[in-house]
Amino acid sequence: MTQRQQAPPDSIQQFVPFFKAFCHPTRASIVEILLAGERCVCELTAALELSQPLISHHLAILRETGFVAMRSEGTRTYYRVDWPRFDSSTAAFAAFVARLRDSHAGGPDTAACTRQAREKLPAG
Repeated sequence: MTQRQQAPPDSIQQFVPFFKAFCHPTRASIVEILLAGERCVCELTAALELSQPLISHHLAILRETGFVAMRSEGTRTYYRVDWPRFDSSTAAFAAFVARLRDSHAGGPDTAACTRQAREKLPAG
């Protein structure tokens, strides 16, 4: 495995920070705005009618989890969707789900359930 490749996730828990970041109404609104293109913090505060410190707090969480990237220009900070990281995270989640689905393609092991049900039936 090269240094850039990561081992495939072995637990859905590894995706919790990524999805948790998106599952807050303010962060979801920020991402929705950024889907249309790069915006400065002042534009986000105006659009969401929230304070700059609150918007910056949510942007920091989104940045840590790979949803957004930032750049500074003078006194302004601009944010955009970090498509390479976002796409990589969503692709890894889709691959994880597919791997689990394929490993259980034969359906659940019903033999054990059937055997337990028979054992509970009265002798007759």
